[in-house]
Amino acid sequence: MTKEKIKIELLEYTYDCGDGCCTNYGTITKINGVELECHNQDTETILREILEHLGYDVEIETSYE
Repeated sequence: MTKEKIKIELLEYTYDCGDGCCTNYGTITKINGVELECHNQDTETILREILEHLGYDVEIETSYE
């Protein structure tokens, strides 16, 4: 059985506002060339968006120690 290839692109960005008082950053996620809505660096959000885009019902449990 041949599995479909999935291309995932993680494009990190950083930019400063015009007067230099603030910095904005994030990660743009693309799957097979389709840009997902949320630009984020949170691993849980990126994973959820990828899996939901691929049609999965997702439940992610995050623990902090």
